[in-house]
Amino acid sequence: MDMLMALAVSIGVLIALWVKFGGLIGVAIAVPAGIVAWACFYAAGGKTQGLQKAIAANLSGVVWVLLANLVISGAGLQSFGWIVIGIVAFLIVMQSKLPVLSFIPGAFCGAALTAASGAGTDIKVNLMVAVAMIVGAVLGYVSEMVGGMIAKKA
Repeated sequence: MDMLMALAVSIGVLIALWVKFGGLIGVAIAVPAGIVAWACFYAAGGKTQGLQKAIAANLSGVVWVLLANLVISGAGLQSFGWIVIGIVAFLIVMQSKLPVLSFIPGAFCGAALTAASGAGTDIKVNLMVAVAMIVGAVLGYVSEMVGGMIAKKA
C-alpha cells in the first residue's frame, strides 16, 4: 500500500472515532476544532515540528481571543471591539517572529474557532476549545505515524 492510501486509511479511521467521541469534551465546537487542528498539523509540515507549531499556534489563538474578550468586556469596549480584534490580529502576526509561533494560519484557526465557540470570557469553555485543538493535533501526529507503519507493512 502506498503512503497516500495508508494515510487515507489511518485518517479515515481516526477521524471517524474523533467524530464519535470528540463531543465528550463538552463543547459543540470540539469536533470541528479538533479537525481544524489536525489539518494545521499537516499544514505545518507534520512530524514533531508540525505538532509543536500547530499546538503552539492554535493555543496562542485561543489565548488571544480570550484576552480580547476580557479586555472588551472588562473595559466596556463592546462598541470598539472591532478595534481590539484588529490589534489582536496584528499581534498574532507579530508573534510569528518566535519560531514556535511562526505558523500564522494556525494561530488564526485557533482564534476563529474560539470566537465561533462563543466562549467569551468563560475560561472553562476556552480551555475545552484548547483541549480539543491539542487532541486534534495529536491525532494528526498519530495518523501520520500509523499511516507510515501501514505503508511499511504493505
